[in-house]
Amino acid sequence: MTLPRWITPGALAFLAIWIVLMTGGSSGMLRDPGTFWHTRTGEIILAEGFIRTDPYTFTCPAYPVDRWWVPYQWLGEVGMALTHRIGGFDTEFLGAVTIIAFVFAYLTVRLLRTGLNPVLVCTVMGLSLAAAGSHFHVRPHLFTTAGMAFTAAFLTDCDAGRYRIRHLFWLVPFFVVWVNVHGGYLGGFGTVVIATTGWVVFWWLGRPSPVQSWRDVGLLTLLVLLCGATALVNPYGTDMLKVWRVIMGEPILRKIIQEHRPFEFGEPESLPVIGFAALYLFVLAGAHWREVRVSWLLPLVWMLQTIERCRHATLFIVVGLVAIAAIWPHTRWATRLAKTRPDFYQPDEPIVTRPWWAAVWLPVLMVLLSLGLQSSGVRVPVIGAGWAQHSADHWPVEVLDAIQANEPKPGDPHNKVFNGYIDGAFIIYHAPGYKVFVDDRCEVFGGQWLFNFVKMSHPDTPMEVRAAAMEKWQADYGRFDFALTRTDTPFEDYFRDAPGWECVKRTNTAAFYRRK
Repeated sequence: MTLPRWITPGALAFLAIWIVLMTGGSSGMLRDPGTFWHTRTGEIILAEGFIRTDPYTFTCPAYPVDRWWVPYQWLGEVGMALTHRIGGFDTEFLGAVTIIAFVFAYLTVRLLRTGLNPVLVCTVMGLSLAAAGSHFHVRPHLFTTAGMAFTAAFLTDCDAGRYRIRHLFWLVPFFVVWVNVHGGYLGGFGTVVIATTGWVVFWWLGRPSPVQSWRDVGLLTLLVLLCGATALVNPYGTDMLKVWRVIMGEPILRKIIQEHRPFEFGEPESLPVIGFAALYLFVLAGAHWREVRVSWLLPLVWMLQTIERCRHATLFIVVGLVAIAAIWPHTRWATRLAKTRPDFYQPDEPIVTRPWWAAVWLPVLMVLLSLGLQSSGVRVPVIGAGWAQHSADHWPVEVLDAIQANEPKPGDPHNKVFNGYIDGAFIIYHAPGYKVFVDDRCEVFGGQWLFNFVKMSHPDTPMEVRAAAMEKWQADYGRFDFALTRTDTPFEDYFRDAPGWECVKRTNTAAFYRRK
C-alpha cells in the first residue's frame, strides 16, 4: 500500500511510538529519582546562576570541607525546568516521549529505505523498543540516546560515501551542546575516535574506507582534536571532567547501583537485548568479509559496553539499528530474500518523493495539541494534564502531606532528614526546606560511603551494627530531626524503636518520623 503524498512513513512511525509511550509510560517513565533533582537544579540555575556547592544534603561526604559539586548536566536541567514551568511533570513526560519517538521513527525510516517489508521493520522496531525501554526515563540522558543515534548515522553515511569527511565537522558544534546536556558526550566522542581510527587502519589495509589520502588523515585528526576540545566548552571547565571521572571511575558503583551493574543475562528484561544482539550478529554474519566497513562494527563496541554496564543497552540498540540498516543490503540473506520472497524485500523499489512538510505536520500537530492541553490544565486521558503520575507504590506520595506540613522554614537549623537512597530526590523537589541525608548523585557521596550505607540498609546487618552506624553518622553530620523510611525496612525498625521519635504518618509504602 502506497501512502498519500501528504504523509510519510516516518510521521506514522512517530505517531505510533508516541501514542504507545504516552499511553503506557505515564507512570513507568517517572520512576527515576533523577527527574526530581534535575528539575530542581534547573530551577536553581535559572534563579541564582551557576552553582559550585551541593545545595541539597547535610552530609556531602565526598567533599566535606568545601561541599564541592557542579551540575554537570546543567543545560539539560535548565531545559527540564523550563519545560516543567509549562505544564509540570506532564510536559516533562511529553518532552521525553517526543525525543524517544523522534529517534526511533528516524531509525525506522532508515530500515524502511532498505526495501524491507514494513511488517518486518515494525517487528525489528518492536524488539528494539522492548530492549531499550528499561532506560526510558525523564532525564537528560535521553539527549545522549538521540546524540548517539545521529552520530552513528552520520559516521555510517560518511563511511558509505553519502557524506564527505569535511561534513563531519558539523559534529563539533553538536558536541558543544551535548557536553553541556549530558556526560554521555564521552560515548559519542569515543565512537568518533574509534570510527576515525578504524578508517585510517582500513585505508592502510586496502579495505573499504572514506579515507583516500593523507589529507583525509589530517582532517580526521583535526576532527578528533576539536571534538575532544569541546569537553572544555562549559561553564565549569575542568570540573566537568572531574565529575565524569568520579562517576565512571568508581568500580564499587557497579555493585550497588542498578544502572551501573553488569548486564544480567538471566533477567527477563535482558531477553530483548539478547534477541537484538543475536539479530545484529546474524545480519553482520551475512556480509562478505571483504565488504565489511568500520561503521558496521561499531555496535560490537557498545555490545561490550552493555555487558560491562547495563545502562549502555539503549546506546547499543540505536547504534545497532543504524548498522543493521547499512549492512542488510550487502548480505547474502538480502540477496536470497529478494529472490524467494519479494513481498518481504524489494531493494529496487523506487523511493516516493514527498514534500518536507509531509514528515512534520502530524508529529508537530500532536505535540502542540498535547502541549496546549497540558499548559491550560485541561485533563484529557493520554495527551492532557494530570496524565503523568508518580505511583504511590513506588514513591512516598501518600506521606507527602506530612512531609510538607513539617517542612522547616528557611534558616531553621533543625532541617536534617534521614532518608533512603531513592527518596532523597523526592524530598529535594517537593520539600526543599529539608536537607537530605543521601540522594542518588554518586559523585557527592563516593562509592565506599554509598556501599556502607547500602550495607546498613540490608536486613542481614545486625541491628546493633546499624544503630552504631546511625550514632556515628549523627556524630559526623549532626543530629537527625526527621526521618523518611520505607515501610517494614530495617531503617524503619530503627526509628520505630529508638527513644525520642514519633511516627507522624505511615502507609504501605513509606513512613515519616520526627523527633518528639
